[in-house]
Amino acid sequence: MGIYALSLLCLGVLLIVFLFSRYDLARGKILVLFLMTLAVFLVLFFSIHHHFQKTCVILAGDSLADIKGLILSWGFAAPLMSILLMTLQAIIAPLPAFLITAANGLVFGVFWGTLISWVGAMCGALVSFMISRLFFESFSGKIREHRKGLEYIERFSSKYGFKVILTTRLLPFISFDLISYAAGLSSIKVRTFVLATGIGMLPATIVYTVFGFQMERLKAYSDKLFTFSILAVLALLIIWTVQGIYSRKRKQQ
Repeated sequence: MGIYALSLLCLGVLLIVFLFSRYDLARGKILVLFLMTLAVFLVLFFSIHHHFQKTCVILAGDSLADIKGLILSWGFAAPLMSILLMTLQAIIAPLPAFLITAANGLVFGVFWGTLISWVGAMCGALVSFMISRLFFESFSGKIREHRKGLEYIERFSSKYGFKVILTTRLLPFISFDLISYAAGLSSIKVRTFVLATGIGMLPATIVYTVFGFQMERLKAYSDKLFTFSILAVLALLIIWTVQGIYSRKRKQQ
């Protein structure tokens, strides 16, 4: 069994255990449901783990041609499977999201490739966010003694959560998956996270899709994407700073 398949097995079992840890397993019905859920997962896992491992190896191989061939091999189900690939890469790291996005541009064209990649990236971000929140809620009772720290994090995330998520999504050198997991540990609302993520992911998704059909061109434009992202973030910071100063002056009047 390969490392990717083993990672999926461990993650799946852990998620099922944490999901049912909220309930009293001593109750007969809950215990039966837990064992049935675990059994179904194990049956599905051992049915597909070879294909799963092979797919992950192809993704980790950094070959645009191989990833394109993988997507095309699914025929009419290619759009759905591409979305699943984008979701997968957010959970099983390190897998290259930008190569999947580039392959989508090759296979589906600019418009549909962008849409499919964006939907897949959103699904991956939301799954990572919910996994992080599920784990945090399971352990939150053990850290309630640090009440002041938790209250500060909750105030900060509720006030600036949208701006922080949007800004970090626009920076290409910050891991998108890390942002999603970190956001899940905060008290930011799901709809705020989804909105900021959807807006922040769109520019990079468009660029990688448009220029993904030729890796040399993608690399040539990567510096421009980096510069544009930095300038966009600086512009947002200036706008928000001026807005904050203006708001404070109005309150003082």
